Amino acid sequence: MLGDPQLMSDAHLVPLSGRAAIANPLVAAAAPLFDVLAHLRLGTRLAPERLRDYLGGEIRSFQARAQEAGVPIERIVGARYCLCTALDEAAALAPWSDGGAWSAQSLLVAFHNETWGGEKFFQLLARVATDVAAHRDLIELQFLCLALGFQGRYRVIRNGAAQLDTLTRRLHKLLHDTGGGYTQALSPAWLATGREAAYPTRPALPWWVWPVIAGVIGGIAFAGFRLTLDAQAANTRASIEAIRLPGLDARRPATLPAALARLLDADVRDGNIALRDEGGGTVIAIRGDGLFDSGSDVARAAYLPLIARVASVLERVDADIFITGHTDDQPLRDRRFVSNLALSLSRAQAVRERLFASGLPATRRVSVAGRGADMPIDTNSSAEGRAHNRRVEIVLFPVSAAPSNLTEADAP
Repeated sequence: MLGDPQLMSDAHLVPLSGRAAIANPLVAAAAPLFDVLAHLRLGTRLAPERLRDYLGGEIRSFQARAQEAGVPIERIVGARYCLCTALDEAAALAPWSDGGAWSAQSLLVAFHNETWGGEKFFQLLARVATDVAAHRDLIELQFLCLALGFQGRYRVIRNGAAQLDTLTRRLHKLLHDTGGGYTQALSPAWLATGREAAYPTRPALPWWVWPVIAGVIGGIAFAGFRLTLDAQAANTRASIEAIRLPGLDARRPATLPAALARLLDADVRDGNIALRDEGGGTVIAIRGDGLFDSGSDVARAAYLPLIARVASVLERVDADIFITGHTDDQPLRDRRFVSNLALSLSRAQAVRERLFASGLPATRRVSVAGRGADMPIDTNSSAEGRAHNRRVEIVLFPVSAAPSNLTEADAP
């Protein structure tokens, strides 16, 4: 059960969603899963292995409850796909999670043998939205996933947040306008065309959404207090990060075969990637200025093909992968990150996520770390030097040579 202390590491987990007579049978069957999704979005710290086992059992229970309620099996499978995708994203992005380890044993892999559902979720939504009367229960379940923070493909594309907000508003209006048994099918292009309509000012969400959102709002208020405390502790963090400890690293990097390195020649010539030998191995350094906007951890759309090319090269090398994020020493203006160390770790995690999304097998071992400004390759006293220092580096190690605790040790 959710309150089981063995499931948690340092927080008490309590149900956030309402349990009273939910009219939508799919949402009613998925209520325990939405509880966990809300807690993951609030940053509640959970034990990953026990969480994965718990969610696997709850998804099977969800199927049984939905079948007992008379929901058609194809709709149950679609809902299960959406729930697995939303829960996988929330777990992989949780601050305590090793996203790569979760992706390798994700719910979507276990139940659908797929590694990433961020695209298909919205393809399914576009299809079922053409017949709201027949698929309203599934559409409402997908809407609740979005209301609880699921982003999918919109997390990794430029201006994705704004596009997703527009889509969610249209979905909200669709559910409102077709309520009360309205069965007329809408245009299949509603997701992609037309001017955004005016939205009603009165509450129009299905009533069962409000208990969930009320719990989420309470958690957000608590998170706000935590963010305030984190901001006040920024100076202390900076002082701690300034401490330099002698390093000891006996791991020997693997060398990238010359034939594969040549596949990145064009990117090297364009200055987007630098390849250098270090410790007898090869380091792939992606320029941070091009890959990310200032203070952001969302990869620019123009760089996604580059990451796909890197993923194609890495797929052909039998080695463990270690990704490190690096910044300059300038203070951050974006309050989303309390330090350059936190920003660099989040960027490394974003690159790892894009590598998996670009075809790197989920079974590959990919560790990440944030170094902040601790390992400059140029001076931080000039704009050009700082630009060189802002980067993400990918290092290959012989299989099992990279330690399993890299992410935990380097996370802020």
